[in-house]
Amino acid sequence: MSDAASSSSAPLRIGVLGAARISPPALFTPAADRSTAEVVAIAARSVERARAQADEFGIPTVHDSYDALLADPNVDAVYNPLPPSVHAEWSIKALEAGKHVLCEKPFASNAAEAAEMVAAAERTGLVLLEAFHWRYHPMAARIATEVAALGPIVSMKAHFDVPILNTEDIRHQYDLAGGALMDLGCYPVQWLRFAASSVAGAAAEPTVTSAAMTEGNPGIDLITTIEMTFDLGAAGSGGDPVPASLHTAMAEGYEPGASLTVVGETATLEVTNPLHPSSGNQVSVTPTDGGEPSVSTVAGESTYHYQLDAFVDAVRNGAPQPTGGQDAVATMAVIDAAYTAAGFAIRGA
Repeated sequence: MSDAASSSSAPLRIGVLGAARISPPALFTPAADRSTAEVVAIAARSVERARAQADEFGIPTVHDSYDALLADPNVDAVYNPLPPSVHAEWSIKALEAGKHVLCEKPFASNAAEAAEMVAAAERTGLVLLEAFHWRYHPMAARIATEVAALGPIVSMKAHFDVPILNTEDIRHQYDLAGGALMDLGCYPVQWLRFAASSVAGAAAEPTVTSAAMTEGNPGIDLITTIEMTFDLGAAGSGGDPVPASLHTAMAEGYEPGASLTVVGETATLEVTNPLHPSSGNQVSVTPTDGGEPSVSTVAGESTYHYQLDAFVDAVRNGAPQPTGGQDAVATMAVIDAAYTAAGFAIRGA
């Protein structure tokens, strides 16, 4: 990497693996709005698809292979929106090629792969972040503040449903690490873990007590419900483990929606759309004693703009960020435990 490329004043030069549908909102648009980063190269299995995205979004270089992109000295960092089944393979290759990595969620096929990715980042001394974009929006800080004011926590629940009906889609393919829990449910897993940690004052990981899944394509969960508990000690009501439930579905008949509810002894917090607050959100706090609820919204840019800022800050300034390392491994561990509890194979098994 040249001195100019590594300078904190130079834009972070990002190469993209694949011509994924998520890339325009997640990276191309935020990068176009920032002077701190630029998308300089793309490679895909289909050179035609890569060239089409390059032409549409002004990406100057199209490589004919992922390996060629990783060998490009003009690329400082890599965005990896490939199918989850190959997140570990290509994120590790990128790190070993000297590139920082922003890897789409879900981080890997399973927790073991996630741990291998984190070990590679530690070994190379490079940045590896999971693209849980919601975590970088001001909504996340607002949730933490509100949860901490609810008193001891009584219960929690979260959901994220989106009908994804094309059974040929990668999210319906076991060999590509698909499933409703992987693609959608990873978010409420994070919301519940984040809420628990906000009140506990440290990382709080759940115990999955049961899970039920409706199967679509072989090995693929269309509808998933999970029951879990968090041991929050004094931060939980009565000191007992706090129950939490999760629902996610990509089946027909479900309305798109996402929410987080945290019930405390003094009030209940209900958050609508913690996923993409910039497209509309609501934060409601209802006192347990029957008082009037407080209803408000959280302003801000798109979650992806904040995520890009955080990634650049991590690369340029070494700023620690909340969605890499052991946090990514812990999220995948909950997902693995849920598949096992429901009698489904973990992804990549």
